[in-house]
Amino acid sequence: MKKSAALASILLLALALVALIESMKLPFGSVSAPAAGFFPLVLAALLALTSLLGFVGALRGSEASLVEEQSLIWKKILLTLGALLVFALAFERVGYLVATFLFIIFLLRFVERKSWGLALAVGFAAAVISYVIFGLLLGTPLPPGFLQI
Repeated sequence: MKKSAALASILLLALALVALIESMKLPFGSVSAPAAGFFPLVLAALLALTSLLGFVGALRGSEASLVEEQSLIWKKILLTLGALLVFALAFERVGYLVATFLFIIFLLRFVERKSWGLALAVGFAAAVISYVIFGLLLGTPLPPGFLQI
């Protein structure tokens, strides 16, 4: 498993480098006025950094810890996919804030088994912060739902 994690990290790093090189051909713009190459460049750099960290982790970790960390739990995958489907169906009806709040709570409480306090706090923070960023700062139209907010 250690070898496969290191190999996956190397492949992701190669993909990130290709994306980085290709995105540098596009105009970058600035943070306040991003151009076509801004997000691809930033995302490629983040992917490269993440893959490097994964590679270092694969080299430092033991075989047993990697198997434990990377084991797939199908129940969690199915619960997450089901939650995404319900989120997509409820998004327009109940609104962005309520749907996002409930989605995050479900993921944290029932998929990841975190405490109610943490699930409620993170759900509230994620819904409000993402609403401020996308709805208010970026002006993205988000469905208000039955609360009209």
